[in-house]
Amino acid sequence: MKYRIVTAYLFLMTILIFNGCSNSGTGANNNNTPPTLDAVISHSPQSPETGEQVTLDASNSVDNQNIGYDVDWSFTNKPSNSTAAILSSTQMTTTFTPDVAGDYEVSLEVSNSSESVSDNDQITISVTAAASQGPKELSGSINQDSTLTDIFSDPSEPDYLVVGDVDVSAQLTIDPNVVIHFQENTGLTINGDGILVADGEANGKIVFTGENQTVNGFWRGININSNSVVNSISHAEIRYGGSAPAGTYFDPANLTIDQAKVQLSNVVISNSGHYGIQTRRSGSEFPMQSIQFENNDDMHAYVHISQIGYFDSQSAFDGGYVTAFGGSTTGDMVISALNGAKYQIVDNVEFANVITIDAGANFEFGPDAGIKIQSSAVVKAEGTASNKIIFTGVSKTPGAWRGIFVGSSSVENIFKHVEISYGGSINMATYFDKTNMVIDQAKIILDHVSFTGSAGYGIQTRRNGSEFSIINSEFNNNADSHMLIHATQIDFVDNLTNFNGGDVEVYRSNTEASGSETWSNLNNGTFYFAGSVTIEKEVTIEQGALFEMGTDVKIIVATNTGPGIIKALGSSTEPIVFTGRSKVKGAWGGIIVMTGSVENVMDYVEIEYGGGTDLDIYMAAGNLGVHSDSYLSISNSTIENSANYGLIVRESRNAIINISNVTYANNDNTDYYTY
Repeated sequence: MKYRIVTAYLFLMTILIFNGCSNSGTGANNNNTPPTLDAVISHSPQSPETGEQVTLDASNSVDNQNIGYDVDWSFTNKPSNSTAAILSSTQMTTTFTPDVAGDYEVSLEVSNSSESVSDNDQITISVTAAASQGPKELSGSINQDSTLTDIFSDPSEPDYLVVGDVDVSAQLTIDPNVVIHFQENTGLTINGDGILVADGEANGKIVFTGENQTVNGFWRGININSNSVVNSISHAEIRYGGSAPAGTYFDPANLTIDQAKVQLSNVVISNSGHYGIQTRRSGSEFPMQSIQFENNDDMHAYVHISQIGYFDSQSAFDGGYVTAFGGSTTGDMVISALNGAKYQIVDNVEFANVITIDAGANFEFGPDAGIKIQSSAVVKAEGTASNKIIFTGVSKTPGAWRGIFVGSSSVENIFKHVEISYGGSINMATYFDKTNMVIDQAKIILDHVSFTGSAGYGIQTRRNGSEFSIINSEFNNNADSHMLIHATQIDFVDNLTNFNGGDVEVYRSNTEASGSETWSNLNNGTFYFAGSVTIEKEVTIEQGALFEMGTDVKIIVATNTGPGIIKALGSSTEPIVFTGRSKVKGAWGGIIVMTGSVENVMDYVEIEYGGGTDLDIYMAAGNLGVHSDSYLSISNSTIENSANYGLIVRESRNAIINISNVTYANNDNTDYYTY
């Protein structure tokens, strides 16, 4: 229908009627001025609120020759998620009802097709939220890209109320300041083909919370299954979720991430009915920055071991744990020291990459849980004197957890200023016993490391091939020997490490066949040889060193594959002592020298309680023997309490001994016997 302006002048009306013009506006234009149209929009009220009807009026439009015109109303823009519509788009006067606060851009076109003239006008109508309006209700599926905008300026008033589970299969964008309340047991799921972009601002946080904010675990929580790199939650709060699991194999959580990707920054995760964050397996990526965890009923996070590197040192915790379950690392990572929380490991996990552990990181392990450092891995755990790295049990009792297995041969492995305590719950592996740490054909530097409270050993090896150094460390209160090692590893122990009266136990084995090494005088410790040890290289023993031997154990200086040499150089104030574990005659076998090196020397040495078994074929029992074609110089020494001979020398087979100032006492047979 066309419309025209009617004058108030009767004369003009008469002329118009006489000319036969009607509302159709199709009458002839009899003057020389071309007709024009000028679209003009008016509306009321001028400052509408959501839910308030707005009247649009085109009657002020100008029709200079009264040709008449058609009307066409439309929206050229309106707030996201608004479903408002113009009631009748071709009427001179029409209405619409805004449903979301924001700007509504209205367009008016007036036209006369027969005269080929038209004009447009646009106006922006700003709509504010009505104070009496409740939140917009959400439920069901979101299958088209959508944006949730801030409806109410009052942050205490929710903009949206989730009344049923919401499943997102498109991009859902949530603007700053949006507050979303969830009814009981409802939740938000971002499906595999969905995207969540919830980026608030420092002064405009996005809030996900329960309609009831007095009960932890009131609503289900957010479940992200999408691996889009666009997923992001920042400057947001997720509170009072975790009423029910997100799916099979999950527990309740505020935020569930399942083989998905999401960036998390400046997010508060609190008041969960169970976990704050949960994953079920590897494959999820969720870098975190400045996250605040508080008042969650269970662990703040329960994640795969490959994901603990996502927790940064700027995040804050009100105590509690970030808990990691079993599996293997999947990439290099830095493990930060948590601000206010500890890591809890509940399974035996594997480090298979380059793992850097920051000073101050604190790990507590559940029963039989532990760490295995794989052959391809590198672990750099470097604390400081005032900020140590700690590996211990949740329970502070011996055997509370499994321990650490080092199987990597990387020269970069280092533990420095580290405490390892209460391990040894079960045998570490086949052929190993209970221990705080296993080193199996591996390399590692142990610098200022304490090994305490093990239900078995402090450190154990099973064979040669390992290279480790122990520097300025400490062993205490381990149920068995502090260390159980191979003879090739005796020289790895320094003389500053404090053994607090305990043992370094050496099992039956041979030294390497070439080179030279030094056996330290252990600081407050004893070498205990549980099996016979053969010296096949040059070994220098520091003054004051103490060796205790088990039943029938012998020290054999041999030439099987290398030129064994012993240099036991004590002093008058710090003699070197070789004795039996049991202080009875015959408690151990004794020492036999079977090489002809003129460097074999013993000075200020005490040898006692040997003679428990023949020293060799054709050599009887005694504390000390020099076999065929062999040489030894011994001086300022004591040989006593042998179950047979004190010193026995096979001179008939070219054994040579150089004796000076040797004292004998309480030997059951001849003190010095040659044959």
